[in-house]
Amino acid sequence: MKIATKILATVLMAALLASKPLLAGDGKSFKEKVVVEEERKWWGAALSTGWDSLYMFRGVNVLRGDQKYGSSLYWTDLNVTWNITDNDFLNIGAWQAFGIGNTSYKETDVYATYTRTFGNLAASLGYVFYYYANSRLYQNELSAKLAYTVELSHGITVTPSLTYFFNLGPDIDNDGAAKTTSSYLLARIDAGIPLYKDIVSLAPWVAFGSSFDYNFQNDGNTLTGANNFEVGIGLPIKINDTITLYGYGAYSYQDADLLGTEDNTFWGGGKVTFSF
Repeated sequence: MKIATKILATVLMAALLASKPLLAGDGKSFKEKVVVEEERKWWGAALSTGWDSLYMFRGVNVLRGDQKYGSSLYWTDLNVTWNITDNDFLNIGAWQAFGIGNTSYKETDVYATYTRTFGNLAASLGYVFYYYANSRLYQNELSAKLAYTVELSHGITVTPSLTYFFNLGPDIDNDGAAKTTSSYLLARIDAGIPLYKDIVSLAPWVAFGSSFDYNFQNDGNTLTGANNFEVGIGLPIKINDTITLYGYGAYSYQDADLLGTEDNTFWGGGKVTFSF
């Protein structure tokens, strides 16, 4: 009798659990929850490697030196993104670059960015540690960014953004690469124009930068004011779900006598990205 009672109680308990949600209030059975968990990807990683004909950074031809045009740059980037929630993302990565014409140039950047989305609006806070092995200079930088994506017909998107970069130091007199508390403001508009399904598209952009004691001029002073105007166009090509190719061409104009930089500069490059 006791055994029969235990069997009956077990059957009733199983039936009760099968007819109720796994957790109160979520309205999903165990099987449904497993399907949802499998569909949601909690993390992603990307490995990119590329080449730029010039190292143009915030309007400055970084590797100009004594060369007439400047050195090209080869680089590799590895980053991982955690999807904390449907609206919160944390990206951590490292970027390693080598000068090709200027073979002594080596740069390593380590970065982290937290992004929160509010519909089509994205707000980001970032940190970057820069280390320049050839000169043993380094710097720590914070950034804040707002970007809003406008969705047009035929899959076209336009994304205006505003990013503010603030240098924490150290100062240039103490192994720093830029003045402590110097900063840079970048206003930019990016667009995405599908050409063939989701495989080939155009990615034009236009940008305007302002330096606040950040970039140096040829006379040795730092610039406060309009830095440069930039325009460019990229061509992303999706080979498959893992591999994407990207090539671009760009133009920058400046009349602020930026260090080692012509008034008119053209450059381009390309990369391949493996996404996981």
